[in-house]
Amino acid sequence: MSSKQKPGKPEHIANRLRAKMVAGEYPPGGFLPGERQLAAALGVARNTLRAALGLLEKEKRIDRRKGRGALVREQSGNGVNGLVALVIDQPISEGGFLIRLEGMALLGGAIAACAGSNIRFLMQSLPDKGVSELVKQVQGGAVAGLLFLECEDAGVLKKMRELNIPHVVINQEFNFPGPATRVDAWTVGRQAADKFIALGHRRLGVLAGPKEVHLYNRMLAGFRGRAAEAELYLDARNVMPVPSCSESARKAALAMLRGCNRPTAIFCCRDIRAYGAYLAARELGLRVPEDLSLIGYDDISWPGEGRALLTTFHEPTQELGAAAIAMLTSYIKTGKPPEDVILCPKLIERRSAARPSQNKQPKLEQ
Repeated sequence: MSSKQKPGKPEHIANRLRAKMVAGEYPPGGFLPGERQLAAALGVARNTLRAALGLLEKEKRIDRRKGRGALVREQSGNGVNGLVALVIDQPISEGGFLIRLEGMALLGGAIAACAGSNIRFLMQSLPDKGVSELVKQVQGGAVAGLLFLECEDAGVLKKMRELNIPHVVINQEFNFPGPATRVDAWTVGRQAADKFIALGHRRLGVLAGPKEVHLYNRMLAGFRGRAAEAELYLDARNVMPVPSCSESARKAALAMLRGCNRPTAIFCCRDIRAYGAYLAARELGLRVPEDLSLIGYDDISWPGEGRALLTTFHEPTQELGAAAIAMLTSYIKTGKPPEDVILCPKLIERRSAARPSQNKQPKLEQ
């Protein structure tokens, strides 16, 4: 998320409310929650909420009725006909696309949001001819707009903005300008540190992701910042960037846990990394959470049934996908790029994070 983006702007709040309507959280014929309750749920001031409701009223998505609140109106489709190109930022293998679980969940949110509309999807990878082929598809009328499932190609997105091609990126993890739906990764990291600090942990570790991925850098920055506020400073040996791979995470966690200043709590910037840390703890005879607390992120990538153990941040894949559809249809109809939608996942508290054991810490072989 760039420093210029303002998650509390009325346009951003209107996008979030549109996404909730599209996803069925606020169905037609029902009233939105009261202003005080809704403003608190969205984390904004009431005047900002009122401005956002005004935008939705102009679009005829709601009717504000004195003394009763805002009624969600029936929508006759979304005004968008024909095909939308769903662009997967990876090549097609002989067997087709290989989409990760997170990607499937994000796509599910987008597709579900199109129920009852006239949208159809043309799924494709980035064309061999690159950006020129995508531009031709839209300008030639073959598709109405482009929906990217994440995107690592800054050049493609730059050209889309320059030519004002209707497009939105679902779950943008890189520090590229929008329009896109994003996770508030800084707040995720901050809340993870806050949880460990509240439990009484003082030796903290982080299994971060690759340094080139902005999402993980923001998580780490939020975590460091909150720890520093509590006068806790992370040992450099206990902060390791690793790929989204349980074996890489296991090896990194082993190195941390065998160190002289081993952490009693590790924040893992993906559940698959938390799984690797869990395997490392078991290998060393450490108990989770008595000897080692873990917090993950995504609520998706922990393999098997053991995810019922993990305290983690639930990635809002359905809302990220639904918001992207609402943004894209608005862009197609108005020709105006929408504001980014930035969502903060909720912490799902299970059993992997607890107060540090008062017993003497197990002595580990070096």
